[in-house]
Amino acid sequence: MEKLDRSFDRILLESDEEYEETDETTEVDTELLHQDDSDLSLSDNDEDEPNPSSWSSEIKRPSRWAFSEQNAGINFAMLMDCKSPVDYCNLFVDDEVIDLIVNETNRYGATKDEAFVPTNNLEMKQFLGIIIQMGFVRLPKLEDYWSTSAEIGGNAICGSIMPRKRFYSLMKSLHLVDNGKNNTSKTYKIDDFMKLFISNCQRLLIPGKDVCIDESLIPFRGRLKFRQYIPSKKHKYGIKVFKVCSQHGYTYDMKIYAGKEDQPRAGSVAEDVVLKLMENLLGKGRTLYTDNWYTSLPLARSLLRNQTNLVGTCRKNRTGLPKDVTVAKLKKHEHVAAQSGDGILVMKWRDKRDVMMLSTVHDDAIAENGKPQVVLDYNKSKTFIDLSDQMASYCPYARKTTKWYLRMFFHIITQTAVVNAWHLFQEHSQTKMKIVDFKRRIVASILNLKRPSTPKSRHRLVEDDENGKKRWRRCILCYNRLSSEHGSQVARKRAAQVKTICSKCNKPYCLDCFGKFHISCK
Repeated sequence: MEKLDRSFDRILLESDEEYEETDETTEVDTELLHQDDSDLSLSDNDEDEPNPSSWSSEIKRPSRWAFSEQNAGINFAMLMDCKSPVDYCNLFVDDEVIDLIVNETNRYGATKDEAFVPTNNLEMKQFLGIIIQMGFVRLPKLEDYWSTSAEIGGNAICGSIMPRKRFYSLMKSLHLVDNGKNNTSKTYKIDDFMKLFISNCQRLLIPGKDVCIDESLIPFRGRLKFRQYIPSKKHKYGIKVFKVCSQHGYTYDMKIYAGKEDQPRAGSVAEDVVLKLMENLLGKGRTLYTDNWYTSLPLARSLLRNQTNLVGTCRKNRTGLPKDVTVAKLKKHEHVAAQSGDGILVMKWRDKRDVMMLSTVHDDAIAENGKPQVVLDYNKSKTFIDLSDQMASYCPYARKTTKWYLRMFFHIITQTAVVNAWHLFQEHSQTKMKIVDFKRRIVASILNLKRPSTPKSRHRLVEDDENGKKRWRRCILCYNRLSSEHGSQVARKRAAQVKTICSKCNKPYCLDCFGKFHISCK
């Protein structure tokens, strides 16, 4: 019995030590949260600091930082020479990006085919223009774009731009990286291209106060170790991409999810993704909006230490949430909330179902329509990603490819870059234009397309195939000429016997007479 008492006392002592160590750590975190830039020393009076791990039902709107990004918005200085949609698109797919594609395609093509003819910047732009065009001109097979068959319009869409064999050759050799480099990254096939593209996105626009992070799924059903399955998405299989978007759906940064990483992380996968994507946006008083896969108390406190707020839906089983809120039973439009010592709000609100929210900048205020203000602000900002995905879904390049990095490349070129360019075009020119029309204008400029003249009504020489039977008849011009010179009996014997007629007047003609004399039909 004494032995049991001693064991129990030892457990109590260990528990006290752990509790004291936790309190000491959280007090330091709290001091870092509330310290002023002009005073980096810790407070001497620890008793006055609020305990972050304690929760109170008395909710106060926390006092946070003012938004201090001076250069937020579009970099209009870079848009001064932009006149047409293609000029805005070229800001994202600029000469440096085209040079990378051309150089690596030539390098890879030469190693795969000795007969490969090197490409150049102009031809590569035409190739990409055809790729964009295929998004809004849908045909059953790839070769149909070079067909003159009457069933698909009788006009070869791509024939005047590039021969079919050349297009196939470029598609086969298209590459974005030197395979000779020693690369350990799972996404090295597209890393260099994405680095250039993202740099252009970040130079052209700096997000404002509110930003949103979420994932998008790029459809892909080929073999790939990090291919994802998300049942809630329209296309359930594909490549998962984390994106940070600003207002109007502008993509500022993106990161491919390539599965579990080898190097150790300080926190969860979600925390690691958020802190990497927000690296250039921290410390300015921004507010980040996330869904329940990302939102957690550790992430909220990490962002607070970097002068950034967090607002998002939250899973009720997250560590550290107040049980009074998570287990509360609510009727419709009721809510319950608690606030931590460092000003983090956790609220449960009942609409059609329970909605759990976490915010470092809101209180539990209810708007005039009966919804919490934190829910309204979240719904408004969550549309940043939704708008980006919606605009990108119009007229995508949907031809199948077995190479995942090409699927990713085509998505960025034909969708992400175009959507970003479309946003800059509308803001800069103050002109409203549908995204589909914007793509058409880009293709027309790249491929130098002109409206074809209205074809005149032409007559042609066709086979006389009445009721499925071909008839032999005398050429009418041969007969008339011979009849006037030698008489009708000679004409009946010597006039050319033909199975061809004029498609317009239905009179029989031989090839020579039709080409030389039958200029028009009377």
